[in-house]
Amino acid sequence: MANRLFLFLICTTTVCYGQQSRSGIVVTADGMEPLEFVSVFNGIDHTMTNEDGRFKFSSELDSVFFYSPGYEKLETTFSSLRDTIYLQKNIVKLDEVVVTNAKSILQRIRDSIHVNYLLTPHTETFFIRAVLRRNDTIVRLQDMQGKLKRKTLLYTRELELDKNDYEVELQQMRQVGIKKDQNNVYFIFPSFFRVFSEFVRINAMGPDFEVTQNPLENTNEINVAFTYGDGKNTGLQYGDYLINEKDNAILSFNVTVIPIIPESKQNETQYDRTTRLESATFFKKETSSGRYYMNYAKQKALISTKRKEQTHATEFEIELILHTTNPFTSANVKSNVNEHKDIFKLKHPYNEAYWQAQNQLLLTDEMLEFLARLKDDNTEFKVRSNLD
Repeated sequence: MANRLFLFLICTTTVCYGQQSRSGIVVTADGMEPLEFVSVFNGIDHTMTNEDGRFKFSSELDSVFFYSPGYEKLETTFSSLRDTIYLQKNIVKLDEVVVTNAKSILQRIRDSIHVNYLLTPHTETFFIRAVLRRNDTIVRLQDMQGKLKRKTLLYTRELELDKNDYEVELQQMRQVGIKKDQNNVYFIFPSFFRVFSEFVRINAMGPDFEVTQNPLENTNEINVAFTYGDGKNTGLQYGDYLINEKDNAILSFNVTVIPIIPESKQNETQYDRTTRLESATFFKKETSSGRYYMNYAKQKALISTKRKEQTHATEFEIELILHTTNPFTSANVKSNVNEHKDIFKLKHPYNEAYWQAQNQLLLTDEMLEFLARLKDDNTEFKVRSNLD
């Protein structure tokens, strides 16, 4: 009787709905540009938009929230949800722009690290998407979901990166793409270790950087933009932090690096060069612990490769997306992969039911076209896939 009474009280103190599901697209209110990595959530469910700005959200609650750092949070309901959602960008207080010292900003962040982030072992659920483009055309797609045990979220002077810092239990994977191209080039994908360690490097500012601090209106957020180099003699590095002024926590971090190619190497007939690197990392505050975790991150690298027999270079682009949920748990992780192996060489069975239902990160139109093309064409390249 006690159990029945308890369940009755829950349904009388909260609004109970059946499972609802809606799809849509999120765009900027001013330029109608699709917004990637917008969190779509309520008290129990969460998803995010893909590169096309598209999402699919399911929940038994009626409330729906849309939020992305740097944009105004939007609250609505399933009954009021439209196919297109417009997010308004937070406005910079132009009269309060100041040039500041990079060291002082970084020191404020460092002084608050132990309060804002969990620097002890913990477990989380991850979703990784790896996409390889060759001359602007997708040639590989790999999605993976599983559990990760971290030694720490961020690394400080007291914590050094070690090869055993990450334990991965791979639970789901879909994988399809070419092994080598017509030039017999195999593009090496990163390992789990490299993927997770790359996104914890958020210290991009140095003493020679130009730094501008821009408070945003009607919010506690501060945009801190930085730049270094001229793009000719020193290369170019620029980006920004979005910082919560109340607790000095990083909400987002973006950086673009354009390396300089030494004059002595510009006429080489054979080379592999990284010509551009873009990285974006977004943090979210977990309610019960009050600490921030890496909610999602994206890295894009452009690599130009050329062999002696080639007339023109081949342009590769690798895109990595990391999405984290259920942070700060103590769930058991049983490592079932080599965390230091090229992820494209990993083997795991395909679970069609899981991927048909998966809406954590939808496939983009470009990816759907790639899968259809690969299925219909008799490609001359050797293909690795677990979809069969």
